[in-house]
Amino acid sequence: MKTVSKHIYLLVALLGLCSFSSIAQNVSATAGIDSTSILIGNQTHVHIRVNYDAKNASTKIQWPIIADSLASKVHVVSKSRIDTVTPDHNNPTQKSLTQDLVITSFDSGYYAIPPFQFVVNGDTVHPIMTDALMMQVRTMPVDTAKGFRDIKGPIQVKFPFIIILMYIGIGLAVLLVIVLIIFLIIKNRKKGAPAIFEVKAPVVDPDVKALKALEELALKKLWQEGKVKEYYSGISDILRIYLDDRYGFGALEMTTDEIMYVLRRVSLEDILKMKLNQILVLSDLVKFAKEQPLPTENEAILNSAVDFIKQSFVKAEPVAENITPVQPNNNPVA
Repeated sequence: MKTVSKHIYLLVALLGLCSFSSIAQNVSATAGIDSTSILIGNQTHVHIRVNYDAKNASTKIQWPIIADSLASKVHVVSKSRIDTVTPDHNNPTQKSLTQDLVITSFDSGYYAIPPFQFVVNGDTVHPIMTDALMMQVRTMPVDTAKGFRDIKGPIQVKFPFIIILMYIGIGLAVLLVIVLIIFLIIKNRKKGAPAIFEVKAPVVDPDVKALKALEELALKKLWQEGKVKEYYSGISDILRIYLDDRYGFGALEMTTDEIMYVLRRVSLEDILKMKLNQILVLSDLVKFAKEQPLPTENEAILNSAVDFIKQSFVKAEPVAENITPVQPNNNPVA
């Protein structure tokens, strides 16, 4: 019996290994560089691509954290979002995750950019890796056979007379328009014309604007109709717009990691930062890794977004004498 049990355990282990091997074979990663040789201070692009089969909904791909430098003295100038594309429309289940990096270096030499590692389904022992990249950074050639020369002085540019006349004409035309406007204003005031006031649209607080957007999103019932990706994208975009309006940084153009890095310098409770990070990470998994949350998670993420907005937006209460403040009427999001 012990021998039979050992054989059963061995068979189960082999089946699990074969299952993971089949999933891993459906995932491949590549990295390429536009130019392997650049002039010092110039820039080039690195293109990262991960190909996988979307038929396997359980495949989860963890993207590597890309720091400010890829290697010693090779700096990352900017990086794009991680986009999902379909390379071959005749085979729609084959998907690709892509990201582009702009890199540069200010020191000449040869540099090796290490492989990018991708963890599939949490297996950190056997990550999917790209090939390493090589890059040469060149300096400007200097002809040492020639002597040093002084810097040339500024060159005096002579303006043609026609250009001078053109500037004079433009100045006189602008002056004439100003005089005409002043004359019309004085004339209208003498006739008793009513003053014209510019009507400005009322300023909507960022929290009110975001909560209304979440309420409208909930009424669309997207996830109930199977549009889970659109539902999570909507929540993520609303929060990013709220962060932009509330703290004044371009959250719509940032990745989740970049947003959380900026928020380290913002006076915000750690528990709220953790809640925001959980919402954005789950939204990224649904959008890019085809995560399929449970119905309870779909409802909970909307409530978490509402709680984050309400708790993070602190309004200063007015201080005045003999004035009774009116309590705001906050309509909760359904």
